[in-house]
Amino acid sequence: MESGYVLGPSELFTVFFVMVGPLEHLGPFAAVTKDMTQAQVSSLAYRSTAIIIPVVVILGLFGRQLLHEWHIPIPILQLTAGIIFAIMAFKLLLFHKKEEVVISMDDKNAMAPLTMALKIIINPYVCGTLIVLLASSQSTERTILIFTMLIINLILDGVALRFIRIFAGKAGIVILQILGSVLGVMQAALAITVIHFSLQMLK
Repeated sequence: MESGYVLGPSELFTVFFVMVGPLEHLGPFAAVTKDMTQAQVSSLAYRSTAIIIPVVVILGLFGRQLLHEWHIPIPILQLTAGIIFAIMAFKLLLFHKKEEVVISMDDKNAMAPLTMALKIIINPYVCGTLIVLLASSQSTERTILIFTMLIINLILDGVALRFIRIFAGKAGIVILQILGSVLGVMQAALAITVIHFSLQMLK
């Protein structure tokens, strides 16, 4: 655990892996790309990742600035982060149902990478988590660490989507389900730890 923060580098990696990793995205991505060639799948995966990285950086910095202007106390921000972590963890453990992603014919053409990024890779939980973590950061080094852990996971997600036809096989699905259960338990424990820590600070 990093000094002064509940979530150190390994915990941040785990949180972002659950939120932006391939566990939630492989099913929808496989459905959308089932009629594409491998070259098209690879291009779509990499271009989507390249688009979403600067988008989340800008959204994160903008959201952090808004929260700073509202002068929300750090313990409240950390409590908010803990609640978001808990929602995602229990969603993964108890309500693991793939959401259908609707892509129009126009989406499959020029705007496909951006559509994939917004509809499959990034969701409100990810943006909310990033903003709260950045707002509670008290140093440039911490902010860089948060962005680094997020970007690493986005890149790993892009690579996993590139090899979607391997991971979407029966063996791959079983492995990912087991991994998802383990990581879901870990994130649930992290969420409770963050909530407990923030409540202690509020006393």
